[in-house]
Amino acid sequence: MRTNHVLLLLLTLSLFVSCNSNNFEEHQIGDNLIDENTEVVLIDTLTIKSSTVILDSLATSGSSMAILGRYQDEFLGDVKTDFYGVLDYNGGFKKPKNSEGTKIAIEFDSLVFMVYPNKEYFGDTLQPQRLIINQLVENIELPENEKFFYAHSKFAYNETPLLETDFFLKPVKQNKFDQIIDTHGKEQDVDYIGKYYGKGIFLKMESEEAISLGKEIVDSVNVESDMFINSKLWHKFIKGLVIRPGDNNTAMWQVPIGGNKFRVRLYYHETAYDNAGKRKFHDFPIVQMGSSSTQLSFANYSSDRSTTPQQLDRLKKQEEELSSVETDDLTFIQGGVGIYTKINIPHIENLNTLGLTGGILGAELRLYPKDDSYDDELFQLPKSNFVLYNTNEDNKFGSLLPGPNNSALTFSFVKKPQNKAESYYKADLTSYVNNVLVNGKEYEDAILIGFPLESVGNTYDRLIIEDDPSSDFRIRLKVTYVIQR
Repeated sequence: MRTNHVLLLLLTLSLFVSCNSNNFEEHQIGDNLIDENTEVVLIDTLTIKSSTVILDSLATSGSSMAILGRYQDEFLGDVKTDFYGVLDYNGGFKKPKNSEGTKIAIEFDSLVFMVYPNKEYFGDTLQPQRLIINQLVENIELPENEKFFYAHSKFAYNETPLLETDFFLKPVKQNKFDQIIDTHGKEQDVDYIGKYYGKGIFLKMESEEAISLGKEIVDSVNVESDMFINSKLWHKFIKGLVIRPGDNNTAMWQVPIGGNKFRVRLYYHETAYDNAGKRKFHDFPIVQMGSSSTQLSFANYSSDRSTTPQQLDRLKKQEEELSSVETDDLTFIQGGVGIYTKINIPHIENLNTLGLTGGILGAELRLYPKDDSYDDELFQLPKSNFVLYNTNEDNKFGSLLPGPNNSALTFSFVKKPQNKAESYYKADLTSYVNNVLVNGKEYEDAILIGFPLESVGNTYDRLIIEDDPSSDFRIRLKVTYVIQR
């Protein structure tokens, strides 16, 4: 129960000078702490300053998932990715032999782009999506002294596409992979001539550019080129691909890199054999690593925020930030682009002024999603994988706030089915608050909240957070505090 005395102290917290105390201890609820001189209070009126920060750069290479597509977001603008990857020759492409052991020529039939997306997507999949594939004209190589490719990295490509077509994205159905069907019954000696029976996305590459490339690969097989046994020669021949969305795409989606679920397939037939004319194929998978274990696949993110109601195009440099006062009492978190929410609790040390001595029973940080910024179909709420970093006035990333067993502290989601607006993310800040009360903090010391740095470049999830001071659903730190008088 709050007393008038405590309320008066809370109203004047910012006027007090913090005093040093070594008496604060972190306790578990249920300990035998309470006697007639002790009072337990719940404080959730601490001032919290919030703002939005954007990273100067973020790594997007090294992921086992390729992110493709584009989406239009009312709050965060137009977001798209151009995915860069290299093709592997997949164990070589040898000239076949007939039953007598004589090598025979093959002829080109077609090139097909094949992917099996996973079930995750973001945006509207009811609209047709455009997919454009161009061949690179320069090798994907890391700049000197760099270990990663970043969201701004890009390489030149041939302006004439290998493929440009519309398709319907149905991730749940297209995710299904059947090895027998995918290989046309290759291992079971079943022939699916003229039709593809797989569940994935199957797009025939019918441009002159693609047909020319396919014929050149087949010609190289027929002359038994060394490029099918020498990766340097192969990557000199085909430097890589960039996979781009159309201007009107409405969804982002994911494709596993590896497991033969992301590739270009070349169909051909033999010319002089007992089964001459039978359809055969060779797959060229898009791979994550190069021959030297260098991470060669990455996503180039671009974001046009010029039409956003909160004018988020003002986010330019990491050391700058937009206060929630300037963004309609909202803050933002966004993967791929690298947007984080920053919070500062400037007067937290004034908890030391309550009572003679005291201690923290618990401190819980709550973030409330803006209730009209998400839904279960198009823009789903992110999974509970936000982390918290120490930061300063320049918005540099410091250490992660630790959770149980020194693992990174994360948020969990509390869903309120009967009233969506009451749902929130929560994180246990007891250790953080207790540490501040014991050791103090600089006024500008703050917390950055968002996706882990090692994965922020490989997710499209985002969150719009309410922080209207007059609302019940604002960023809150709820502190349960024991006062000993």
